[in-house]
Amino acid sequence: MNKHEDEKKAMELAAVDIFLALYNRNNPIDLRLIQQQEKPDALLEDEASHPIGLEVTHLFYDTEEARRMMSLSELTRPGPELLETFIKVINDRIRTKEHKFKDYSHDYPCMLLIRNVSLLFGMSDILGMKNKLVLPEGYFTQVWLLSRDFTPDWLLINLSTMDDGGRE
Repeated sequence: MNKHEDEKKAMELAAVDIFLALYNRNNPIDLRLIQQQEKPDALLEDEASHPIGLEVTHLFYDTEEARRMMSLSELTRPGPELLETFIKVINDRIRTKEHKFKDYSHDYPCMLLIRNVSLLFGMSDILGMKNKLVLPEGYFTQVWLLSRDFTPDWLLINLSTMDDGGRE
C-alpha cells in the first residue's frame, strides 16, 4: 500500500471507531469491527454474529473552502448559498456511493457512513437543510451522518429515519 492508501485506511478506521462508540452507546444491539476491507470499507458484526458492511465516505474542506475560511473572521458564518453548495456535495456523494454499490459484496446488508470533517459546516447546519437532502434509494440499509457541531464532540444521526420535512 502507498502512503495515500495508508492515510485513507487510517481515516476510515478512525471514522469506524467513532461510529461504533456512538452507535453502541445509543442502540440496544452492539456492533463490532471484524475487519477493514474494500467494497465495503469495513465488515461489522452484531451480537448474534450477523455480518453488516459499512461503506465510509468523508466530506472535508477542499481548497475552495480553505480559501473562504481564511477570508472570513471567526464570527462570520458562511452564507446560505455556501451551505446549499455543501448540501449538494452531500447529495452527490450519496449518489456516487449508490452507483458504486453494485460492485460491493451482497452477501450481507450494507450501511453508509458519511463523516463530515468540514470546518465550515456542522451537524446543525446540515439538519437545518434536511429538506434539501436527497436520501438514498434503498441500496444501503441505513445512512449515517457523523459530524461535529463546532465542539470537539462527534454527533451521529441516521439520515434514513429522518422525517422528510414534507418532501414528495
